[in-house]
Amino acid sequence: MAINSVVYDGRAACVMCPFCVGFACEVRAKGSTADTVIPKAVASGHCELLTECVATEVLTDARGRATGVVYIRNGTRYEQPAKVVVVSCSAMESARLLLNSRSQLFPNGLGNRNGFVGRNLQAHAYAGAYGYFDEESWDGLGPAARIALCDFNHGNEGIRGGAMLANEFIRLPYLFARSAHPPKSATWGAEHKSVQKKFYKRSIAVQGPVQEMPVFTNGVELDPTRKDSFGMPLLRLTGRRHDEDLRTARFIASKAEALLKAAGAIETFLKLPGSATSFGQHQAGTCRMGNDPKTSVTNSYCQLHEVENVFVVDGSVHVTNGGFNPSLTIQAVAFRASEYIVRSFS
Repeated sequence: MAINSVVYDGRAACVMCPFCVGFACEVRAKGSTADTVIPKAVASGHCELLTECVATEVLTDARGRATGVVYIRNGTRYEQPAKVVVVSCSAMESARLLLNSRSQLFPNGLGNRNGFVGRNLQAHAYAGAYGYFDEESWDGLGPAARIALCDFNHGNEGIRGGAMLANEFIRLPYLFARSAHPPKSATWGAEHKSVQKKFYKRSIAVQGPVQEMPVFTNGVELDPTRKDSFGMPLLRLTGRRHDEDLRTARFIASKAEALLKAAGAIETFLKLPGSATSFGQHQAGTCRMGNDPKTSVTNSYCQLHEVENVFVVDGSVHVTNGGFNPSLTIQAVAFRASEYIVRSFS
């Protein structure tokens, strides 16, 4: 989880607040870049942080090298010159920025000569189970997830891929009401209130991020007519989850349910993903890295094959996401790419 268990680097240790997910940490114990590397970069005097800006285009010259970025701030268009451009917007938005960066040399968008920008969009097909218990299981302490196992991440006979399994994050009451009720149970009225009161502190969720199959037809593309308030084309999503993703999800959910029953759950029900293309958290794949420019967008250092001074450094470059949260992988790849940029362009 990359959360401080002890005081480290001037930041406090975790105080076991239960609401890590979706909220800022009151003691800065989380491993977020907002609390770690960004403050250090600004303090160094070599980093200027501009907020409330939206990048709309990477500029290139007649030689095909990037010269900077166009961004909008408070309705005004600015051009930021740059020796190196690093695109780190998440898989959907990084693809949108590259596709919108069109010129005479790059009529289909930057890095998209072979049509791979925006393709192979993946995230995670979350699957698991909820269990209700006679006794209280809620202790009000974080961080969650605190118990995890990797028994089913690989090597499942007849199954492609898998996922780690963990107890789910502590849910606020409204999230419990939305997601942790038995199928077809009441979501309003006396019955709904009864379930909330009885089981909010007597429920456990176990689930895992099923790694999805990369599918070329799953992805994002620019809408030909509709634009946002900054003048950029909106994104259109295409495709659906592979049937193997859904089969693996059912397998993972069954293992989660078995764990809950073994722990004494008096009632269990499965959480299964739908067939729609993933477009939420853990986005990946739209600018995949590889050695062959014909089938990938960047090399192993996240450098565009087509433009040597443009890098894509986020989950976009992942060929697959694996059965884990990809944050630490993204950070590791980012440090590796950063070292290469320093060596090559200093």
